[in-house]
Amino acid sequence: MESMHDLEILIESGRRLIVLETEREGCFIEGFRRLAKRSSRAYYQWRVTQGLERLAEGYEPQAHNREIGQLFGQILSTELQGVYVLVDFHHNIDDPVAIRFIKDVRLQAPQHTLVLLSAKIDLPHELRPHATHFTLPLPTPSQLKSMVNNLAVDYLSETTHKLRASEKNIVDRLIQQLCGLSQADAERLARHAIWNDGVIDNQDLADVAKTKFDLLNDNNVLKLELDYEELDNIAGFAKLKDWLRIRQPIFNGDVVLPGGDIPKGMLLIGVQGCGKSMAAKAVAGSWELPLLHLDFGTMYNRFYGQTEENLRTALSVAENMAPCVLWLDEIEKGLSAVSSTDDVSKRLLGTFLTWLAEKNHAIFVVATANDVSALPPELLRKGRFDEVFFVDLPDQQEREAILAIHLKRRELSKDKLDLNQLASASEGFSGAELEQLIVSALYQSYAEKTELSTQLLLQLIEQTKPLSVLMAENIQGLRHWAQGRAVHVS
Repeated sequence: MESMHDLEILIESGRRLIVLETEREGCFIEGFRRLAKRSSRAYYQWRVTQGLERLAEGYEPQAHNREIGQLFGQILSTELQGVYVLVDFHHNIDDPVAIRFIKDVRLQAPQHTLVLLSAKIDLPHELRPHATHFTLPLPTPSQLKSMVNNLAVDYLSETTHKLRASEKNIVDRLIQQLCGLSQADAERLARHAIWNDGVIDNQDLADVAKTKFDLLNDNNVLKLELDYEELDNIAGFAKLKDWLRIRQPIFNGDVVLPGGDIPKGMLLIGVQGCGKSMAAKAVAGSWELPLLHLDFGTMYNRFYGQTEENLRTALSVAENMAPCVLWLDEIEKGLSAVSSTDDVSKRLLGTFLTWLAEKNHAIFVVATANDVSALPPELLRKGRFDEVFFVDLPDQQEREAILAIHLKRRELSKDKLDLNQLASASEGFSGAELEQLIVSALYQSYAEKTELSTQLLLQLIEQTKPLSVLMAENIQGLRHWAQGRAVHVS
């Protein structure tokens, strides 16, 4: 009813082209019927299957008006003020003839209002300045809670099974996941979560998050990452782990600070292959939040302005997915400071910084970078992120822990290996290089039909030139920059 009242105000205020995107077509047609009963305007609906029909008692559809030319011919020749609801007109909206007719109605018959009613409408550029988009308000958390409760009552009344929640706060987390969806989509996903097996659990939340992401992510710039890590499964990163543990209850709302501030995010700068991406995944895994991966490589478009629009769309999707973690991998590739003449990067930077400063959604941003010299100074200014961390090569103890983790993941025993000796010999190796060392040793032992041994691993270490040797100057420069500018994660 509130939506119909707002639509009536738009019509009475003289808006001549209204775009109404909704899946609740029937509800709005009935709403227009109610408006027609008390309005001096004549209300019509048009469908390609039935033609033009006046929304009043005693009127039948006029099948002869199914064609576009006949439809607009009648609209243009009618002097009585009318509101014409054109259903599913998005199929015709790119037709030059239809565009011309819509312009003609605006210029030659300004007493009429056209309402384009479809689930999704992408207007041509020449019509956008004249159109008013009517956006339906999304259901509030309290409305979603009421809806979920009603579905639970329906389930209990229709089945003989009990409805269970796997955890104490699982229903509240389900409602959080449903925020940002239309009433119809939220009800459909909540119904599936309840009726699936009578148990609301983490798998239901994952299914809801994936379906919600698919519904919202139109341009495929964002990716929903499903491969999570746990903070406890990452070797080292002690300071970062403590920093995140302090902020988790504040971010998820268990603790409310004066002023209502919540953590914004962090910037991870460091050596390639040392766990920055793994840390981003671990935040989402440990905080039990969806992880959205923004790939700058897929965002760039050759058409003017489209790249910035892709970024705005991606950030909008993240807002609708909140609470979530937004991972900006190798951010320097999209917001580079190297080229002073790169206008696209400048516009992207401006769009992102504005959003970062103004965002009021529960989105924890994790940005990672390998090349600090390519980062614009505006991004490093205090306050953009809650903290800037530096990820260095692992030390002796961390290398030993990393080797143990990768052996365990492959169900290999570490008891027959001298991990202390291997960690000492692999000084300067990154976490990724240590993992590849295990993989290479497995290949070698399979080829030689021998067991994995300390001696074999030592031979491979001796043959390997790690990145710390190949790019020694760059790594030293990165370490020098981090001194006094960034917090070490360990």
